[in-house]
Amino acid sequence: MRKNDAGHFPSEGFDKAKYVSKMQLMELSQFSDYSLRVLIYTGLSDGRATAAQIAQAYAISQHHLVKVVHHLAKEGFLQTYRGRGGGFRLAKAPHEVTVAEIIQSTENLALVECLPPREGDCCLTGCCTLKGALVKARQAFLDVLRGYTLADLLAPRTRLRDALKLAS
Repeated sequence: MRKNDAGHFPSEGFDKAKYVSKMQLMELSQFSDYSLRVLIYTGLSDGRATAAQIAQAYAISQHHLVKVVHHLAKEGFLQTYRGRGGGFRLAKAPHEVTVAEIIQSTENLALVECLPPREGDCCLTGCCTLKGALVKARQAFLDVLRGYTLADLLAPRTRLRDALKLAS
């Protein structure tokens, strides 16, 4: 269904529910979702956070979160502390971390075989316009996410802390 010149769907004969039900939605991996959750929780916590605290707050697997925390530390988003009283904290100020940086570290944005970093051997290379369209779409996606920082995600601080049952 194409939008009209005003950027809206035509109202005449248009069944939005039917259109939306058939629409394939873009979806980030669970790893990206958990990464964002870890960074949000950690940014809201006073001092250090632990995987156990985050797993309890979000009711998600601590085992998966340990892998996420390891990745985020390796990528420079978290600073970890070992031993008793250990845990982790943000390695950078929230305003210094864009959502695009996080997603680029957690997602394979190659989308199809012919896009970097894969650049496979497709018989359509050189005559297919799909690659150009997907490169533009990926760039637009990342451009939007570059406009948001972790600080923006933490902005409704009081409501987020209440939802996560963090002490005030």
